[in-house]
Amino acid sequence: MRICLISREYPPETGFGGIATFTRHLAMGLKALGHDVEVVCLAKEVARSLDDDGVPVHRVLPFAFKSKLACVDRCMPYSKYLICASTALWHKFAELHDQKPFDVVDSPELLAEGIMPAITRAAPLVIRLYTPHSKFIAEKLHNVSASFDHQNVAMIERIAMLQADVITSPSTDLAQFVANDLNFPLENIAIVQNPLDTSVFCPEGEKALPPTDKLRVVFVGRLEERKGITYLVEAIPKVVSQFKNVEFVIIGDDTATAHGGTSVLAQLKDILKRSGSEGHVTFIDRIALSDLPKYYRSADISIVPSVYDNSPYTALEAMSCGRPVIGTSGGGTKEYVLHGTSGLIIEPRDSEAIAAALLSLLTDEKERQRLSERARKRAVEAFDHKAIAAQTVKLYEQAASHFAATYKRSLYRHDFRRTTQDAVTYLDALDKSLYDLLYQQSFRFRLSHWWHFLKARPRLFLGKVAHRFLRTLYKSVGTKDDRMPAYVQKLESSIRAKEVDSREGELAGRTDK
Repeated sequence: MRICLISREYPPETGFGGIATFTRHLAMGLKALGHDVEVVCLAKEVARSLDDDGVPVHRVLPFAFKSKLACVDRCMPYSKYLICASTALWHKFAELHDQKPFDVVDSPELLAEGIMPAITRAAPLVIRLYTPHSKFIAEKLHNVSASFDHQNVAMIERIAMLQADVITSPSTDLAQFVANDLNFPLENIAIVQNPLDTSVFCPEGEKALPPTDKLRVVFVGRLEERKGITYLVEAIPKVVSQFKNVEFVIIGDDTATAHGGTSVLAQLKDILKRSGSEGHVTFIDRIALSDLPKYYRSADISIVPSVYDNSPYTALEAMSCGRPVIGTSGGGTKEYVLHGTSGLIIEPRDSEAIAAALLSLLTDEKERQRLSERARKRAVEAFDHKAIAAQTVKLYEQAASHFAATYKRSLYRHDFRRTTQDAVTYLDALDKSLYDLLYQQSFRFRLSHWWHFLKARPRLFLGKVAHRFLRTLYKSVGTKDDRMPAYVQKLESSIRAKEVDSREGELAGRTDK
């Protein structure tokens, strides 16, 4: 089959989390089975196409609308990001699909990256669940509120899901939430667990951290509330007070999601300093996916204390490297880490439970060894990327059959090639109407408008001010528009020409990208 994986995230440069990891493992698994796979994803700085172990990867920059969606950004920043990212991904997909059609397209539900394929029905579509925005709203994850912006994102995600030919989830827990949210039959959501290259994530090989006589506990994940990092750090003093021969390695990027939008890392360090246990903890910035096995091999225990995770890759990766995992029942982790078999499952948001679980493994070498061996066995048998890819291909075949019978239900009836331009026209008009409304109703906004204009185009700004002053002056003595002096008319023509050049330059820049 010819398959397109659309994903904002793809390692290494946009390998921000589980979506990036999943997409690469799936791409490699599909390629290993002989399928023709291409990936369309976001670029960090430069748009380009490259090769990743035989898989073409097309990196694009967020779409630059002519109006730049400045007002949409002020009113609905999440929606604006969704619009710019999904339009850019679609634009590249449409170009590739026009050259050589794909048999199926696979995309996450998160931020509706598959919304354009969904409404155009350009190809059979599989939507893969990670964590929909409605889940963030319902459980206030990442401090997400029920604002119009967030509700709009959730609505667009729902449209994409309901228009898909197949919906698949990595866990029953997440599938149940989405089924309830969409009023959609649970049995119509296929459960396909996350894939992993178990030959790369394996117990044998190089270790990144130096040998130590201490037992080492490793956490991998963004420093944010959803990952449960605060509860882990609160548990560390409890562990150290009873078992001093331990060190904690916390790997992950800082986020500004602490109280008041401040640094989580700073908050964690403050907790450790006040408890006197900072000497037992090392913080390391996010590690590239290719280097992660070396860090898991350096650990004795891996901990995944998430408040909610549909299916954290950190648990899967640690198990595949033969390390016991302590996870929580918050989400789908319990479907991957089997309690007492490949690790331990505790309740989320419970630092006492974290400390107790850690102490039980730190003080029992035989149990650590037993869980390590079974963790590796489970990863190889249940999650190898070739086996998961084979299951996924069956879903692609189902999607193709469903598409053949229902493709006429498209919400967009024009040729898919003109979708981008229609989106540009619609969204630029929306942004302009918001801008005009704010300009008319808000003196503060008007001052902001002219200040930004002055900084961006000082000569044009001064020209427009001079032109307006001269027109007002001549009109005050009765001069009609068609009788303005030649130099005033020439100034007006020059201003109009510069504005046209500016708009065409922005359009050319967008086309180049």
